[in-house]
Amino acid sequence: MSTDQRTSGRPVFLVGAVAVVLIGGGLGAIVGASGQQRDASVDLLGVVSFEMTPVAMTAFGVLTTAGLLAVLFGLVRVASRYDDAG
Repeated sequence: MSTDQRTSGRPVFLVGAVAVVLIGGGLGAIVGASGQQRDASVDLLGVVSFEMTPVAMTAFGVLTTAGLLAVLFGLVRVASRYDDAG
């Protein structure tokens, strides 16, 4: 007797996404802590300006990686709608 069960890969992707976001935050903290000029501000496309502190760079790393992963996972979700095998 064979059953055709589907298993979800979402938990695996969730764990991977959390790990990538944590790594991005950690790298941001390292860059912020080892910045050459403490009083320098960073301009992001001329729209946002923030100081190069460990907290600000950690937030930048977390938000950037989370935003990028959200866009990529969203694109995969849209593309999966057109999958004929599903």
